[in-house]
Amino acid sequence: MQLKYKLLRLLAYGIEIVLLYVAQNTPGLLPPLLGVRPVLVLCALITLAMMEDEKTGLGFGIFTGLLLDLSAGNAIGLYAAVLGIIGFFCGLLAANLIKTNLLTALALCAAGVFVFLGLQFVFTFLLHNYDYASQTFVNFYLPLMLYSFIPAPVLYFINRAVAALIRERT
Repeated sequence: MQLKYKLLRLLAYGIEIVLLYVAQNTPGLLPPLLGVRPVLVLCALITLAMMEDEKTGLGFGIFTGLLLDLSAGNAIGLYAAVLGIIGFFCGLLAANLIKTNLLTALALCAAGVFVFLGLQFVFTFLLHNYDYASQTFVNFYLPLMLYSFIPAPVLYFINRAVAALIRERT
């Protein structure tokens, strides 16, 4: 019986990730802010990893990263590895070290968005020694980080509701 509720919760999280992925990649669905569209799946991954454990965070991080790899045109597995590590550590922190509440979720989402998009900037611009990399960071990556962070409170409450409604019955 416990396995049934766990699988139902994981299915709900998987549907959420896929729906957010489709929403962020559908042209014209989300209005651009300062010329950027948000990466919605980042905060969804972090908040769902906080509601579960590190293994679930790792699994959904890899799943989310593979989805992003498909649309990014990069080497398959790059985003999967980075998001798998982020999901693992967010789940590990929430399970063993920090209390899961809105404030810690916002802090972890801010850190996760900054790390993921910061690494993307480093590997895309800094390591290739592009001119005007700092201007690209200020004009593109900072608004992208902000716009990707904005839905974090809503995603936290959605994932908290899913975790509370579909909890194992003992």
